[in-house]
Amino acid sequence: MKKWMLCCCICIVVFLFYYTNKIYERAQLELPSLHSHNALLLNEQGEVLYEKDADAIIYPASLTKIMTAIVAIEMTEDLQRQTIVEPQTIANYTAQNASMAGFQAGDFVTMEDLLYGTLLASGADATGTLADTIAGSEDKFVALMNNKAQELGMHDTYFVNTSGLHDEAHVSSVRDISKLLRYALENPIFYQIFTSKSYTTHVPNELIITNSLFTKVPSVDGPILGGKTGYTPEAGLCLASIIEKEGKSFLFITTNAPTYVWTPPPHIEDALTAYDAL
Repeated sequence: MKKWMLCCCICIVVFLFYYTNKIYERAQLELPSLHSHNALLLNEQGEVLYEKDADAIIYPASLTKIMTAIVAIEMTEDLQRQTIVEPQTIANYTAQNASMAGFQAGDFVTMEDLLYGTLLASGADATGTLADTIAGSEDKFVALMNNKAQELGMHDTYFVNTSGLHDEAHVSSVRDISKLLRYALENPIFYQIFTSKSYTTHVPNELIITNSLFTKVPSVDGPILGGKTGYTPEAGLCLASIIEKEGKSFLFITTNAPTYVWTPPPHIEDALTAYDAL
């Protein structure tokens, strides 16, 4: 009996030693020097494999549109519901030099069209139209975004707009963005859009919307399954992505990369560096 108990104790100690070391190893994953000032790498279970200033307050730029899209999806019963792109929406965002999906004033579009325009083309014309259609105004829609942020425990996050255009009060952290992305990817509609390479609208005219991420990646069949890019001068280059390796998925979120002129861009290169280190 004593031998049996001793054997069990030894097995438990060995298991705990092995398990503790594995956790330590995961947390100590080393990456070569990254261009991005802020980074967070998670495995499928949400465990942190690598972090770099993950709790620093940052400007999320167009990573904001992840929240815009998931709130819009949850507030929409029929993705084929049609709405109109208002002239003032186009004029407003054109004046701010915001990125656009390519919708025209007066276009009748579906909610699905707008969601693809939001996540793939990072179009402020799409986010503005979603906000007006769902909540009646951008301010009211932003209130829904902030409520969702609090629900998800994103305590470093506050949204001012739906597009990510710079505002001193519009802030987050890469850890908060990881909470948002993990939540959003559980929604099959969001996942399908987020990982799409392109999408074609048919109302009223054909518009091909291409995922801006994959125009910057060396190969569309590479390790990055999907992602959302972002940029403002204040936020730097940003990326929230899904990376797949050996059948396992990882989330990699980075912000504040410099705007060097090379291919692939620094934030994409950081994602490929993380892939190589896994």
